[in-house]
Amino acid sequence: MVSNAVSVLMNFIKSDGFKKFLRFSIVGGTTFILNTLLQWYVRRVLLYEDFIYIAIVFLLVSVCHFLLNNFFAFKDSNALYKRRIIGYILFLTVSTLLNSVFLYSFLTFILDNVLIATTSVTAVMMLINFTILNKLVFKQSEEPQ
Repeated sequence: MVSNAVSVLMNFIKSDGFKKFLRFSIVGGTTFILNTLLQWYVRRVLLYEDFIYIAIVFLLVSVCHFLLNNFFAFKDSNALYKRRIIGYILFLTVSTLLNSVFLYSFLTFILDNVLIATTSVTAVMMLINFTILNKLVFKQSEEPQ
């Protein structure tokens, strides 16, 4: 019984899906650090107003997130980049809306604790985002273009 579970786990770790998820997680961690550093820099050093610095950082980090996902996490030499860019813009819109709805709902109906809410919503959104990016936006091409 235990050896079967270990075997299943080892097969999962060796799978392409796990490797993609690991690369996706590395991209997420990298863009989180970049986002934090850029927010500090633009807010404290350049002294932009809140809305302006948030918009600048969001744009820069989104471009970096797309490029890292496109060329590292979900790399595909036969990809249609125009399709990926349009899909990513739609993904950003849907993901941001879902994140906002989940966070608002959690804080309103479940628990009024921002730290627990953001941590919980982030965990759920990470799985949703990986699925959307893997299956729709960065779907592997089936034949050379």
